[in-house]
Amino acid sequence: MNSKNINLIINLLLIILEIIGFVLVFNELGIKSLEYYTEDSNLLLLISSVIFLIYISKNRELPAWFNSFRYVSVVSTTLTLIIVVTVLSWTTDLGLYHLLFNGSMLYHHTLCPIIAILSFVFVEKYDGLNAVRGLYFTIVYGAIMIVLNILKIVEGPYPFLLVNKQPILHSILWTVVIFAITYAIALILKKVNGKVII
Repeated sequence: MNSKNINLIINLLLIILEIIGFVLVFNELGIKSLEYYTEDSNLLLLISSVIFLIYISKNRELPAWFNSFRYVSVVSTTLTLIIVVTVLSWTTDLGLYHLLFNGSMLYHHTLCPIIAILSFVFVEKYDGLNAVRGLYFTIVYGAIMIVLNILKIVEGPYPFLLVNKQPILHSILWTVVIFAITYAIALILKKVNGKVII
């Protein structure tokens, strides 16, 4: 099987799984689900897979801007998976199994991020990736949600975004840690991208 067919299958699979996840989460939370980094990062991944599928199926070369867009979406969904395992599993009462395998979380916390990571490492290859750009979505999301929390328009939705309920130093430390993790993810993904092309 050639790389084009592999890319078609992977991105079609990602689109199907993303849509299932969004149907489940919208049925549960409605539009409020878009407050979550998980859903927003998976929306980026869904959009990137749709674009990928359209260009590949028409035998057209992907535009230069797509490299960064796909990169950001994979960095963001990877961060989602890592934060679930390392932070949310012990700062919430839901437990790791629930966070990884229950309802929409099976798709948006686990399956889609893992498939995207594997595809990015073993199937896809991009030139000119910039690790700093990998931070863009996380910075934009964090800035918006911190402002909305300060203004008390939203609460959370993550423990580390509760800026009105924790010391300023805690908020600063959380911000530094999450950006550091995101940057580390971006660097690693850039380094391993396309190292083992199928």
